Amino acid sequence: MPLLGLAVACAAPGERGPDFALAPSALPNLGLMAGASVPLDRGPAERRHWRAEARFIDQFLDDKAIADNGLEPAGDWTQLELGLRRDGPIEDRLRWSWRAGLVGFEARGEPNMIDEPGKYFGVYFGFGRFVDFGHGFSFGPEASVLVASGEEDPFVMVPQLTWGLRWAPQRKAE
Repeated sequence: MPLLGLAVACAAPGERGPDFALAPSALPNLGLMAGASVPLDRGPAERRHWRAEARFIDQFLDDKAIADNGLEPAGDWTQLELGLRRDGPIEDRLRWSWRAGLVGFEARGEPNMIDEPGKYFGVYFGFGRFVDFGHGFSFGPEASVLVASGEEDPFVMVPQLTWGLRWAPQRKAE
């Protein structure tokens, strides 16, 4: 997280500050996502703005916890994303966001959706739709695609879903 600290120090001044996220995460396993972002540009809230973001995902539950499909249980999946997010106008109660950046993940055991366990590095792309419900809180889904390469598997593409909360403590209640 030293990079996020550097981004906070370089963040554009103004009334927009950091935001924090927590969400359940699905695909290829089930787990949790925690993230933080800081604004990179300055300007009126009426326009979209760019944010630097960091997200950590730990998927520690296999789909075997819900239903047995006859395959070996998958091992844990841990992931770190560092990238940019572009949000819709702050004044819009319902807004889109787009994300892209670098990703690294480790798949253990008999991984779901990829052939080989190991460490992978690549890029991610995603989008989300969030609704504000006051006091700096937003709620909504995000869909992402990871495109990565590993030592044993030169090309993998993995979809991922999160659906959770963002909190911007500096935002005033409306």
